[in-house]
Amino acid sequence: MLISNKIKLMVAVTLAFWSHFIHADFELGMNYYNAGNFESAYKEFYEAARYGDHDAQNNIGVMYYRGEYQPKNITLSYAWMALAAQNEPATDTALHNKILAKMTDAEQKIAKEEFQKLLAEYGDAAIEEKLTPAFSGTSLDVKSQRAIKRVPPRYPDAMLQQRASGFVDMVFTIDKHGFTRDHTPTYSVSTSFTKAAITALRQFQFEPMKVNGKPVDVNGMRMRFTFEIQGNSYSKSKLDKTIVDMREKAESGSDKDKLGYAYFLELLPSFASDYKIDDNPNKWYVEAANQGNGVASYFLGRNILYGNMCTQDSAQSMGWLLKAAKSGVVDAQYMLAIESFSGARFEKNEDKAFYWLTRSATTSPSAKLRYAWILATHPNTKRRDGKLANQYLSQIAKNHLDRQTYLRTHAAVAAENGDFRKAIKWQKQALKDAQELDLPDEYLQQQLASYSAQKPWREEI
Repeated sequence: MLISNKIKLMVAVTLAFWSHFIHADFELGMNYYNAGNFESAYKEFYEAARYGDHDAQNNIGVMYYRGEYQPKNITLSYAWMALAAQNEPATDTALHNKILAKMTDAEQKIAKEEFQKLLAEYGDAAIEEKLTPAFSGTSLDVKSQRAIKRVPPRYPDAMLQQRASGFVDMVFTIDKHGFTRDHTPTYSVSTSFTKAAITALRQFQFEPMKVNGKPVDVNGMRMRFTFEIQGNSYSKSKLDKTIVDMREKAESGSDKDKLGYAYFLELLPSFASDYKIDDNPNKWYVEAANQGNGVASYFLGRNILYGNMCTQDSAQSMGWLLKAAKSGVVDAQYMLAIESFSGARFEKNEDKAFYWLTRSATTSPSAKLRYAWILATHPNTKRRDGKLANQYLSQIAKNHLDRQTYLRTHAAVAAENGDFRKAIKWQKQALKDAQELDLPDEYLQQQLASYSAQKPWREEI
């Protein structure tokens, strides 16, 4: 009878592991686990668990119970599973309590002590405190990147004739060469204004950001392009009222109201550079994120990573980005991928980078392009796959907004697949595009020389 009960408990633990696994959507951990790589699976769970992910905490408890990677330890198994269930009603039928009931009095005492230790370090209240950044000033990201060249957008003739005004909010990346890429409009009142904003932004050039002397990409840059007949002016009294109204709504409203207010504050310097901001947007991102808003978690994680209006902290940033990525925010998944490839701010981990890039590439055109580029140019033969790169590239619209990246990626993929004639053709188009934008072309010329010599392009990420 005792053996039968143990078997039943083991089956229950196994089922709990898989049900939480699927719910958590930890595909990377699943891949490691299915391959028998319990060490890597455990590490993936532990990373998420220390940022308050209850499903990951549960999975660690299961692995302790089954003795996978870590030695079998029923007291730690209980502690981790109890931690995962910290917000659930306490019942004797809960799995962790069933495990507790099988222990001796001495083991129960140890198990409960271990649970209290974990709760103090990884409980929801402790995690919330750990992830709250140290707020500082209002130094926004566009100011932190020195612009070598900025071009004002040309007012569309049709909009000028109609005396129409409006604005376009853009999100983009400054790559390691200082060029802009991944141009994405998040709000626009007119497609004409959108095209004008992107045309201008594509001509921008920045001084590359360096981390430990290494040029790195800066993702998720934001800028508002304003189109007004009388110039880029604003009414301070109207802006004052707008901010007061939005703040009042944020104080009493939903997580979306808090997110909207924070986002507006962060965009202010791009169209009203002399306007004094009293509120720190990150404070409102924290409030929205703590109410479960994934987009707020992404913006907060990004700002903490770059030290925008807060102290830079890679560990805190990782926590918020993981929360956002798990909730399905593609931009967070993409940022985790690029930062994991780079190793400049997060630990370099190409398995994790490819995982997140694959996830984000299911919907994001920018991620599809980046994935195709890496599959075609990665120095490691085992990482390259020209055929798969071509599949992702074929999903990109011919009128893709990031024209320069689109052309260069076509060239690199063609070269990887042995079609150097096409590679040269695409690269020449990229060169022509860069010359029309009045951008430096040394990097592009190097790639063209490689293709002309019948050599695919190779590039460290």
